[in-house]
Amino acid sequence: MQRFDRFASGLALVLVLALAAGCKQAPAQPEHAHASVTAPSNADARNRDRHGPPTVDSYVASLESAGRVADLDVPVVLEKLALADGTTVADLGCGPGVFSLAFARALPHGLVYSVDVEPRQLDRLREHLLADGLENVVPVLASYSTPHLPLASCDLIFIADTYHHFDERVSYMRGLRRFLAPGGRLAILEYKPGPLPVGPPPTHKLKVGELERELVDAGYEREAKFDTHANHDFEVWRVRK
Repeated sequence: MQRFDRFASGLALVLVLALAAGCKQAPAQPEHAHASVTAPSNADARNRDRHGPPTVDSYVASLESAGRVADLDVPVVLEKLALADGTTVADLGCGPGVFSLAFARALPHGLVYSVDVEPRQLDRLREHLLADGLENVVPVLASYSTPHLPLASCDLIFIADTYHHFDERVSYMRGLRRFLAPGGRLAILEYKPGPLPVGPPPTHKLKVGELERELVDAGYEREAKFDTHANHDFEVWRVRK
């Protein structure tokens, strides 16, 4: 029994010393100790639109600016498209929703897929949707190679100031055909080539005739061309039969 008591006392002493050594080797961490491994905030994240400016917040503000909205002349676009209520529209490169919101208001019984590769553009769009009580818009986070739309679902695919951002444009536009419903249309509002008082520099834009050549190669035929905008070409296309 004495031998057992001595063994137990010795074991207890070893445990106490081990615990004391552990405390010295692993002191308590302050609350801010893990700050260096915290994931970067949205403000630090780079724009997922590889052809857009790196700072998303200022980009969103510029897309929503009064000058740009006036230049887009949204009411004229809606007038020329003459969409019937109940139409399903996909707004590719929707940004903060200048056109998506207009489509949603004009088509109370329709559906708008608002598509963008940058989540913070969709965050801003959602703010507008909640503020305006609009329930007929579906924000869609796209990949570079596909908009992730339901097949054969869209009566109109609308692309404003975004066509020149697409990679492998002919292949991308050819792939878009599978998302158009029978008889569906493709509408493109794109900056005119050459120097302009607004928009990107000429080196970032399409060359003269490039849009037409690419869409023809992708299997479309032009239905209409509207001379309505000072700084944009506005055209409607269909899948070639």
